[in-house]
Amino acid sequence: MRRLRGALLSSVLLAPFASAQIHISEVFINPFAGFDSLEEYIELRGAPNMKLDGYALCYISGCQIKYWPLGSVTNDLQTLVGPNGEEPAEIDEFFALDGLTLGPNGFLVIGTGTSFDHVLPADTNYFDWHFLWNGFLDTVGMLQNDGSGTLLLVRNRPGTTPADPFNAGGLRWGKDIDLDAELITPVVDPDDGMMKDQLGDGSLDDGGAVSNQGLPTLDLVGLQTPTTLDDLEIVDEVSFEHDQGWEYDVDPRLVDVGGTTLPGKERRVHALDDPSGFNPDALTRVDYRRNGPGWTPAPGATGEMANGNNWQDTATEQWIRGETTLGTQGFGNAPFFYYLTDALTDANDIAEAPQPYTTHVPSWLADGQGADFQFVAESYQLLPGIPNPLQVPFIVGDFDRDGDADDDDAKLMGQVFGDADFLYPNGLPGGPQNGLDPAVEVRPWDLDIDNQNGFDPNDLQWCLTSQGDTTGLIQGLDYDATGPSPVGVFLGQTQGVVTITANATSDCAPLNALRINDAVDVVFSCQVTGAPNTTAGQENGVQQFFHDLFTGSTGVVKVESVEALGAFQTTRASLQTKLGTDGDTGMSGIHGYATDFTQGLSTASEMVKVRLRCIGAGTASISLTGSAQGIFATTAPSGMKLAHTAQNGDAAAVIFPAGIALTVTSATAGGMFEFGAPCLGSGDLAPALHGSGCPTPGGAVTLDVENGLGGAVANMFIGLGTTSAPLVPTCSLHILPILPQPIVFPLTGVGPGNGAFTLPLVIPANVPGGLGINAYLQVLYADAGAQDGIAGTNALQMLIH
Repeated sequence: MRRLRGALLSSVLLAPFASAQIHISEVFINPFAGFDSLEEYIELRGAPNMKLDGYALCYISGCQIKYWPLGSVTNDLQTLVGPNGEEPAEIDEFFALDGLTLGPNGFLVIGTGTSFDHVLPADTNYFDWHFLWNGFLDTVGMLQNDGSGTLLLVRNRPGTTPADPFNAGGLRWGKDIDLDAELITPVVDPDDGMMKDQLGDGSLDDGGAVSNQGLPTLDLVGLQTPTTLDDLEIVDEVSFEHDQGWEYDVDPRLVDVGGTTLPGKERRVHALDDPSGFNPDALTRVDYRRNGPGWTPAPGATGEMANGNNWQDTATEQWIRGETTLGTQGFGNAPFFYYLTDALTDANDIAEAPQPYTTHVPSWLADGQGADFQFVAESYQLLPGIPNPLQVPFIVGDFDRDGDADDDDAKLMGQVFGDADFLYPNGLPGGPQNGLDPAVEVRPWDLDIDNQNGFDPNDLQWCLTSQGDTTGLIQGLDYDATGPSPVGVFLGQTQGVVTITANATSDCAPLNALRINDAVDVVFSCQVTGAPNTTAGQENGVQQFFHDLFTGSTGVVKVESVEALGAFQTTRASLQTKLGTDGDTGMSGIHGYATDFTQGLSTASEMVKVRLRCIGAGTASISLTGSAQGIFATTAPSGMKLAHTAQNGDAAAVIFPAGIALTVTSATAGGMFEFGAPCLGSGDLAPALHGSGCPTPGGAVTLDVENGLGGAVANMFIGLGTTSAPLVPTCSLHILPILPQPIVFPLTGVGPGNGAFTLPLVIPANVPGGLGINAYLQVLYADAGAQDGIAGTNALQMLIH
């Protein structure tokens, strides 16, 4: 029988990772004085109004016993009882969240009792978990509060679900499933030195009707299947270990960098381990980012942090957890529940605890700096559906969790923007960020409210809209019972109307008498012509566009290139797909985004330039529409997103330009054609060489070098062919053979990406253009920031005709 970690390792694709913006915020496992039936709850927090279809919460009882009397474990785990009444590890409770949403303030509380029992703000959503789907193996109850426990927030779970009750995969996640049925016998119980049966190995089971000893089990993890839609994501998790119980942290990496074998210990980044001899009544997350000094690596190993330590146990650093008690006053109505601050009396417990109290807090909340946990009576109340006093603010769009949503977050999104929904637990091998601090690794999430898994246009719009905010609050929407936030991100209503204009030009011929090989540049611009908002901090300028372009014919013109202009950037050029034969019917998925909020407010802003190449005689009509490609069509139906706008930034209306008529004759012209891969320079930026003008005898042309290293001395080589050969492993010359003397010139500007040069040329009038003479050009320069010390542009073919 395989286990969760092995199965997931075998099914990993090259997928990025992200810590989901929806996360477990607080868990009240064992209310004081018998209030379980009214006061138990689980609190989730994330983007306001986010849909939770496909999500579920799984509370796993890790029991209090790993070692059973020799020969006592039978095939019937449902009736198996330990010496002191213990039961095997199982899914104690399972709650499908399909149909639920986070509240307008970003909170959802599920629990026992009613919303009145929990004294929730009006804009916190609440649901009684007794009415949630749980697999129907048993009736819903309360959370098991004896022994170890693990709470998993899962998504995209396979098998039977409320929406698919007859799935052929059967029930995999549900209440009372025995999830750790490995039988290992005999083993030595370290507590008494006696030979015992060990039931379970601390990893979730997967695959197979029975365990290695014939014990019944069900598949819990979503085996690798023909499509990624059946793969499971552990969105968030927290666990604690008590005595000899199990906790089920699914992160399999070892502590040491690159470590795959002992002595490197597992990270267990979500495990709280044994909180000094007791199982906590409650857990409260206080930092969704990262704090703490980390821990010492194994002997002889190298730590990952600047101080030489490995990354901290992020769960331990982020949670307050401990015993609870009743208070005499507080927010809302009685009963008032507080963390218990009594001092521990057992010397062993004192030595193990961060502080000598029955409630444990991260060391950075008890260091005398800033706001600290006060170890006095009634100092920290459990507050369902409300940001707790010591919690670091939750920032919408803060992908790297550095305290704001900014361009760095947009770049992280760009790594996986539009990719398929590959969902795996945090940090598994194979992803581009594996090995980084678990607190900054990213994996896909649904930041907005549309339930589209993975990154999509709406998610990016939320990130950009929230840029720079450090409060986690949204102005214009309620964030708690007191009303709209006086500070934070402003979200206005959807009223803006966007008008798109187009300007088509050709350097060498009119649009109604183009020739084969002529280039036509079409520049599309945008302006908010209806309800523009220019108030500082509230601007609703164009922030994203998602378009398809059509030529209206075949074999007349083709899309050769697409370039985002001005303040707009393209997240991933590979999403722009040529239609027809090499783009002769158009291009889908043309997209871009700006990281400011003012594009198109006072005047039209250029968005994108599409270069068309004439390839055959005939007529064409160039038209632009909102993109119909995959997730773009679902989440950006108008093709535009506005900043600081509710409803996910959708514009009220978009006015597209009329079609542009082109006529191509049978005559042949010269042309400029780009080919060959560039050699990446400093900052992993790709220098570019472009050509424009009329490459005819006596004609004027312009060569432009862009995106180079400012201040570098460049060499423009002139070649006679298209043979390619490497100069260094990461850079090739594509225009061999070459003439012996290059043209040498300095790149203007300073720093990576700012180097540029413009070279105007006049083709000699006596060049016999009727023969179709070719010249081949490529620019190279020394760049210490390039992988092998050389950076260079693409190659450019100049056909003189």
